[in-house]
Amino acid sequence: MSTPALYSGRWFSPLYHISEVQVTVVRQTMEQLFEQWGLPKYIRVDNGRPFGDPQRSSIPELALWLTGLGIQVVWNRPCSPKDNAVVERMQATTSRWTEVEQCADCTVLQQRLDKSATVQREHYQVRRLGAKSRKEVYAELWNNSRIYNSKEAFDISRVGTYLSQVRFTRKTNKIGAFTFYAQRVYAGSSHIHQTLCLQYDIDRNCFRLTDQTSTVIGYVQADNFNTENILSLNVCQNRYLIAQT
Repeated sequence: MSTPALYSGRWFSPLYHISEVQVTVVRQTMEQLFEQWGLPKYIRVDNGRPFGDPQRSSIPELALWLTGLGIQVVWNRPCSPKDNAVVERMQATTSRWTEVEQCADCTVLQQRLDKSATVQREHYQVRRLGAKSRKEVYAELWNNSRIYNSKEAFDISRVGTYLSQVRFTRKTNKIGAFTFYAQRVYAGSSHIHQTLCLQYDIDRNCFRLTDQTSTVIGYVQADNFNTENILSLNVCQNRYLIAQT
């Protein structure tokens, strides 16, 4: 059970970590930002859910969705917050400007965050920018040509191209099986306690399964990596598969 954040002597929110927020809510919020600002070229994230995988053994469904939109997802190195130092400092500054401890609830917090963001972007004069506001210096951000259209922006071929460049490593158990995106995959009794690799094969539309010598030992179906499942964030499926030779 999560520990609520406590501010000003009252419970502020029932959730403590972003990983506890429903992934559909996170995506909905991102879509609102895309509609307002356009699609970014890349998004830098850490390795926690819902954008990353703490074990770095899979690509979360939300990241697959972003990839399909043509957004490059950049993960920080594990335990390296300095990789995103500018954002970390910005969050601390925003917290002070917003006076989070004075917010009675999430609605008030959002109102203050919106106001602080407007001041930070459009009015605050930055010394290192020649005493100009960020809007004056980076005017192109207000005219992003990458317009977001939820019906046209997603392209499943981008996901396939990306997956073909990634190698997933799995170790089989005592019967020669392993777990891959919630699926139980049986590689065969001749591969018990072995480390195997999976890599998406665009031509076959499946994952190529190889051993440590890079020898192909079979193929795993990838029909769950389709447009419908990625858009519905339903790639992970509890089912049993057998690697086909």
